[in-house]
Amino acid sequence: MTPLALALVAGACYGLAALLCKRALETGAGTFRSLAYSNWFITISYLPFPFLAEEGLTRSEITLGAMLGVLFCTSQTTCFLALRRGDASVATPIMGTKTLFVAVFGYLIFEKALPAQTWLAAVLAVVAVILLGWPAKGSKPSFASMGLAVVTAIGFGLTDALVPEFGKDGDVDPFNLLFMMVLTVGVLSFLFIPMTKGRFLGWRKEGDKWLLLGTIPLTAQTILFSIAIGFYDVPTEANVLYMSRGLWSIIFAVWIGRMIGASEGSAPKSVLLRRFLGATLLLAGIYLAPTG
Repeated sequence: MTPLALALVAGACYGLAALLCKRALETGAGTFRSLAYSNWFITISYLPFPFLAEEGLTRSEITLGAMLGVLFCTSQTTCFLALRRGDASVATPIMGTKTLFVAVFGYLIFEKALPAQTWLAAVLAVVAVILLGWPAKGSKPSFASMGLAVVTAIGFGLTDALVPEFGKDGDVDPFNLLFMMVLTVGVLSFLFIPMTKGRFLGWRKEGDKWLLLGTIPLTAQTILFSIAIGFYDVPTEANVLYMSRGLWSIIFAVWIGRMIGASEGSAPKSVLLRRFLGATLLLAGIYLAPTG
């Protein structure tokens, strides 16, 4: 139950982080600037990981970690672009479709059989996020944001499928592997500096305040979930619980959205009803995941 509990808490942290980071983008923090700073914050938090490993870095850990880092950084970029173009309470649930991609990649690449209950949990989870993220009647959905959210789900899904498989290698320590992955993300983030509009350095008052508040739970969820899938071989089951971030993003949008002035602080009753139905299916998937 340890990795599943970690994944559930990570999902709640991500739901809060998405709303706060969205608010940061709305108040002028800058998309690529916010992405770079948040990635560096995450990289710094992983610096103790090599000291927790039993041995020093090996060539396999450096190579595999760097490959995962490129994939993770690409996915993180499409994630921020999706948040910039659409609501966090819509994009975040759609990103939850990565649960199915984890199962599919595990089956196609590693020929890893999964219990029927786990497949059912993944299917229920996908249906749930569709209901949670469906736009309100009369509103114009951001198909660009939805498309980017799906691409994000594919990228993170492949990352989550590869991490536990790479961790099985006798020459790979999960602490070193995760450290190299995040270090690569931090190095690649320097590429975002010339892509930033306006000055990169300096304090942007309102925008950076929300960025700082959003980066803290974003970093926490990264560490919690990486441990859940890096040290335990249950990537699909963990992802079903982690996908509760879609539900959390809606709860936080309704609960504190208006308090912080977020653009998605309210929603029509019909949308809330549909989202509650999606939440019910999501809870069913969460229940089935451990038994799968």
